[in-house]
Parts: sequence; C-alpha cells; structure tokens
Amino acid sequence: MNKSNIVFTLVFLCAAAVARAQSIATVDMEELIRLHPDTASDKKLFDQTLKDFRGENDELRQKLEALQDDFEKIRKESQDPTLSDKARKAAEERASKARDSLIAADRTACEKMQARQEQLSDMQSRMIKKTFNEIREVVRKYAEGRKLPVVFSANRVVYCDKSLDITDAILKQMNITQPAHEADLAPLNNVLTPRSTTATNTPAASK
Repeated sequence: MNKSNIVFTLVFLCAAAVARAQSIATVDMEELIRLHPDTASDKKLFDQTLKDFRGENDELRQKLEALQDDFEKIRKESQDPTLSDKARKAAEERASKARDSLIAADRTACEKMQARQEQLSDMQSRMIKKTFNEIREVVRKYAEGRKLPVVFSANRVVYCDKSLDITDAILKQMNITQPAHEADLAPLNNVLTPRSTTATNTPAASK
C-alpha cells in the first residue's frame, strides 16, 4: 500500500469514527425520573403508606411494653418471700405464661415489621420501575426518529461532551417545563424498626 492510500485510509477511518460519535447520545435518567410528573404523586403515596406503617409500629411497641411490664410485675410477685408455697407456685406459673406471651408477641411484631419493610421496598421499586420504563420508551422513540443507534445513561459515563446530552430534549418530549419540587422518593433505610424486647433474655420465674 503506497503512502497516498495509507493517508486516504486513515482519513476515512477518522471520518467514520466522527460519524459514529455523532450518532451517540447521553441522557440523565436520574434527573428525568426526579422531574417525571408521577414521581411527586408516588412520593406522596409512599410517605402516607410509611406514616401508616409507623403508626402500626408504634401500637405494636406499646403492646410489647405493656406485656413486658405485666411480666416484670408477676415475676416480682412470684419472688415475694412471704408467699406460701402454693401461692408462689401459682405466681410462678402466671409469670411463665406471661413470659411466653411476651416472647410470642415480640416474635410476631418483628415478623410483621419485616413484612412491612419488604412491602415498602417493593412498592418503591415498582414505582421507580414504572416511571423508568415510561421514560425509556420516550427515549427509544426519540432515538429512532433521529437515527441514534445507542443512548448511554449520563450517570454511568465518566465524561461526555454536553452537545451529546439529550436530557432537555426528552423533557420537552414529555411536556415537562417546570421542575417538580421535592420530587425525590424518600430513601428506604430502616424506616420501620420495632423495639425488640428483652423477653428472650429475661430469666424465667424462680422455680
């Protein structure tokens, strides 16, 4: 291959590379999700559900505390040295039953709160997935209409020229002109944490 052919080949490859680069676009999916009209209403529903679950959690805690207090009261009564053997035995039996009830209630509360935690996590996941799929469909139609073979998520690209960012164009396609206020879904981290009683470590009534 002579020198002129080599030069021509290099020029052709560079031109092809530039053409390919111009067919690439990026989009800020996090921003699109944040500004999506459904995100604000989804957050409102999520927050209300979280509030309801926290109210349920508080009720369970109060019941556990009441059972804990009853158990401690009966246990102390069973240790009264002035009790007759018969009365002490009866008090010990009541204390044992109270302790079993406390342990069972504590286990039930933990299981229920874990189920609620999973329900909230699933709820948030479904909300985000639905919004994401709607946005992806808009991006797909936009890309097909402009012959873009690939659109990258700007959140996962180390660097990209701003001219390749089509986020504003996608917002326009979705008729979003004003940013939504406080639209982010609340993070779901330890939103429900029932107080575990010391029932499993509480000594049984003296025998």
